Amino acid sequence: MPAEARISSIWKKQKLFIAILLLAVGAWFFIDGYHFYPKSNERWLKYEEFDKEKNMSGWRDYARGRGWVTEKPHKFHKRADIVGQYVCGGVVALIGAIVLSYWLTQQGRVLRSDEEAVYTPAGTRVPFDAITGLGLKQWDSKGIARVRYQLGGKQGQFVIDDYKFEPDPTRQIFAEIEARLKARAGTDASA
Repeated sequence: MPAEARISSIWKKQKLFIAILLLAVGAWFFIDGYHFYPKSNERWLKYEEFDKEKNMSGWRDYARGRGWVTEKPHKFHKRADIVGQYVCGGVVALIGAIVLSYWLTQQGRVLRSDEEAVYTPAGTRVPFDAITGLGLKQWDSKGIARVRYQLGGKQGQFVIDDYKFEPDPTRQIFAEIEARLKARAGTDASA
């Protein structure tokens, strides 16, 4: 029976949230390294000046005048600390960009079937007769099955995932593949 499973709403939202979160964390590292660490160092150095002069009341007046808190910063950030912020920010932002790119490439994906074939999320038409097996190791626990097939002498596989794709039509496509494989196995056994 024909069915069509589009990318599920929850999967789209989850992956987009992860991408945005990673990009935001990466930006925070950059902001720390560019703005907050140098400002904290400026406060540290000024505090040290007033402390050497034993003029803490002058420090409090100076700090308040600049809109700073009057306590000493918890540490002086060395160049390696600032560079570390940029490195961490770069790595996290890069991962966020990769997740976002993946999310964008998956938006139009559809898993569908008709009377004769399954169409993989990448758009490959796989006739039911070309399907050679189902990997069911994660089907019961996670709703993930690997469909193995052979087309034009080449082996391939695609994944059926009832979380990534709309669950009901995905399960319907899975059931159709499973039924056809069982029917073929019964025919092959009697031959």
